[in-house]
Amino acid sequence: MPPPIRTRPYRELLTPTLHRRFTQAAGVCLLLCYIEAVVIAWNWKSSLLWSWFPLGWAGLRTLILYICPLLVFILRVAQLHCGTRSTASPYLTLRHYLWSWDVLETSIAYVSSALLFSEVYIWSVSSDAELNWVVQGRSWERAQLNEKPIYLRSLYIGLALLQTALHLYFDYDKVEESVHGAVSDPLTQTNSDVIMGPRKKLISKMPDLLRELAIISAGLSVIGPILYSLTFRGIAWRSSLVCARFFRWDIPHTQELSYVPPYHWALILRSFFSGLLLLLIWHVSNIAFSVYVAQEPLKQGQPLTQDSKDPNGSLINGLKAKKSVVKAFAYWELAMICQRFSDRRVIIFRDIDRQGGSAWTQVSSECLRMLEGVTTRISAYGQPSTRQQALIKPEDLQSLPRLGMPLKQEPIFLNTPQPSTRREKMETRVGSFAKSVGDYPVTNYGSPLGPKGQQYLEAARNGILSPENQQALTPAGLRSQFNLCLTRFLHSQFGQPFRQTFARRIRSIAFGHPFSELIPTIDAVQSITSMVTASLKEDAYGKVAKDIPLVIRTFIMTYQTLECFANTLSPHWTDIEFSDSQRQTEDVLALKSALRQGLEGMVKTFGGFSADLGIPVQDIRIAKTIAGIT
Repeated sequence: MPPPIRTRPYRELLTPTLHRRFTQAAGVCLLLCYIEAVVIAWNWKSSLLWSWFPLGWAGLRTLILYICPLLVFILRVAQLHCGTRSTASPYLTLRHYLWSWDVLETSIAYVSSALLFSEVYIWSVSSDAELNWVVQGRSWERAQLNEKPIYLRSLYIGLALLQTALHLYFDYDKVEESVHGAVSDPLTQTNSDVIMGPRKKLISKMPDLLRELAIISAGLSVIGPILYSLTFRGIAWRSSLVCARFFRWDIPHTQELSYVPPYHWALILRSFFSGLLLLLIWHVSNIAFSVYVAQEPLKQGQPLTQDSKDPNGSLINGLKAKKSVVKAFAYWELAMICQRFSDRRVIIFRDIDRQGGSAWTQVSSECLRMLEGVTTRISAYGQPSTRQQALIKPEDLQSLPRLGMPLKQEPIFLNTPQPSTRREKMETRVGSFAKSVGDYPVTNYGSPLGPKGQQYLEAARNGILSPENQQALTPAGLRSQFNLCLTRFLHSQFGQPFRQTFARRIRSIAFGHPFSELIPTIDAVQSITSMVTASLKEDAYGKVAKDIPLVIRTFIMTYQTLECFANTLSPHWTDIEFSDSQRQTEDVLALKSALRQGLEGMVKTFGGFSADLGIPVQDIRIAKTIAGIT
């Protein structure tokens, strides 16, 4: 008996592919670093050959600059994820990420690359720029610390902090997966779809990117001197003096900071030009990484699992993976196989002798589990969690700690004995004072003033405050004023991060947390739809027919649950711009459209065999209503 074939995990097939794409994106960044290395040191007085020859100083500068995009790539690999963030508001996103390692890792990566770029730039420019650490004075003067390179380094660090904020706010670490349109007849689909390659995507983004980066660099060049004078100047100067003492430079270690900053139009232009180059390295690195990594899971035009000795087993392993990236790519590949590769569909249908069930059974179970996850999360919304239920068990309740002395057991009609200890005397005095306050007659306003005093107080109130002002000072009026101020704040731009919009809330509830699983769910719907509709001619063993009623029922249940939840979910009180037209959000419409087209394809294919397949008449009627079939 031959030994069983080892099923390669899907991760082992995906990792080499991601490495190749990493290398391709790194090649683009290497070319960019070479161009910038030549541009930085360009000087009409220098040799034309050695200014660009790769085996000279230009090549050395390129290799050092190349570390900058590599730091960005390492950051992207460490924080790679699929799916959109599913927090209810930008404020909750900030609170979740503010004290996480992601912020620290991102800032370290960009600040390190900024400092490295600053050293290469300052070292490469000509001496006419006067960017040396030390400025040599006349023969009778001591050397002075130069503030121009200090300003440039501070500007680059400010750019790094700004880039960190942009990276986290726009979620550069997300892999942009493409959603295929639903296929009504997979038998007519071929693998001839023309898709724009990563190089064309990168080139198409460059004009807009250059314009945006030029605006950012120009703005920072204008406000940079102001921010530097108000914030970084003193700290940067003292830090530079510490470095001077460490390297034992021949400068006064007690040199005072000059009153006039070294701003000059030439320095401002250099800050704009060099800042643009630094931003270009960062953004091209991020875009190149995104467009190359987010390619379809193909290798030489074939699915990744084609190289496996057990392609179906590797694919099923990816569908069951716990890591979101591996799982998302597996569902993406499954959707492509079911829609564009008929030979692989046939292999799935014919693979019936497999441990754990046939390939179709395991694939369909994982796809339906993705849909059941949507209904499960919606059903669990608003119900107490297991931990909360455990906290409210009666047997776990404990009485509050006793704050006073226990009740006396002596007869109450006997004379009370005189207090003897200091504690008993204190209790007697406090009790007497409380009784005196309680026995004192008070008015309706809770004040010890008499009727005459109340009249004077009422007259003074009417003389000073108008009836409108008196009404505003009541608890109801103060509450109304507070609500009005809160509404104005939420309408402003400062209050927008605190709004829990309906679209974000329904995404966080229905499609998973902390990242949305909408795209893999749509891939699952399209995959199972294509396989069911193609099984009429390709399923030789009839394994799919017995599961068609379950597939249709699951589609209907998911559609109805999602539609009912979107129509009944109450908007959050901070969503002040909510209207009923916003209930059908983009995510809800995307999944409903995939389910509707899936039901339409299955009803048109198997509607005439519903009785033979055991599909209830009610399910067929509901499916036709959802699909819009008369």
